[in-house]
Order: sequence, then structure tokens, then C-alpha cells
Amino acid sequence: MDRLTGPHVFVDETKHRDYVMAAASLSPRDVAVARRHVRALALPGAERVHFTHERPARRRQLLASMREIDVQVTLYVARTRDHAAGRSACLKAILDDVVEVKAAMLVLELDDSVAVADRRLIAQRFRYEPDVPHYRQLRAKEEPLLWISDAVAWCAQRGGEWAEACAPLVVETRLV
Repeated sequence: MDRLTGPHVFVDETKHRDYVMAAASLSPRDVAVARRHVRALALPGAERVHFTHERPARRRQLLASMREIDVQVTLYVARTRDHAAGRSACLKAILDDVVEVKAAMLVLELDDSVAVADRRLIAQRFRYEPDVPHYRQLRAKEEPLLWISDAVAWCAQRGGEWAEACAPLVVETRLV
């Protein structure tokens, strides 16, 4: 496990129409600086940035600031309204990718309603792998780099000008 030097991957989702998971990847050497940069985006007194609750002008400002970070986001899209099936399909694809790139860390935003199922799926996928990333489920207020995934997932799902605004952060969109 300690031999892995690949990216740190931060994952959040949106399930408004399709099920979309955004995986933001950063080099381990960039994580601390990026975390400070993103944490500074929270308004005074706020625990976190949550794109759903922001005004359009603030969203544009947040995206502009996030584009200053060396981050690459992959979108995983399941065209289904069945949230459990969509999450499972997206998460399986993410797990395959983090193994392939030898990711050092995988962080999922903690969703209590699916945490046990996520842990089960992760354990099943990683069972026979010689090297797997460290894995954590955290609330967004605990890990600011999840805010990038939240923003990009929201924008991608919203479409139109918002998909265009987050496009510089997105390196790939995969239908699963």
C-alpha cells in the first residue's frame, strides 16, 4: 500500500436526473496547497461550499478559482433513475480506474444511506489487488477537496452554460 504514489482522488455525486459521480484527481504533492486554496473559498462562518446552495455569480467565482488548481476531473455517468444501480455502476468504474492509475488515496463523500454498500463494494473490488489506495469516507466539511467534485458534478448535471463553465476541469466523461 505504501508503494502507491499515484493521485489522490476525491469523489462526490449528484443524482438529479442521471446518476453522475465526479472524481477529482490531484498529484500528492499538490494536495496540501490545493486544500488550503479551496478551503479559503468558504464564506466566513460557513463549514463548506455546497454548489446547490450558491447563487449564479458565486458559482462562477468558485469555478474560476477552482480552475487555478492543477486538478483533473473525470465524470462517470449512469443514465438511470435507479440510484442504487447508478451509484454501483459509477463506483465500480471509479474503483477500476484508481487501481489502474495506482492512486494513493480515494476519498468518497460520506453518505450515511449508502456507506455500508460502498464499503462492501470497495472491499469486494480490492480483495485480490496487491496494491490498493488508502480509502476514506468523509463529510464535505471535513475535506474541502470534495467541493471540487461537488461543483463539477452539479455543473455537468445542470448542463448548458454550467457544463461549459466546468469543462476546463473535466478531462473525460465516461458513460457506465
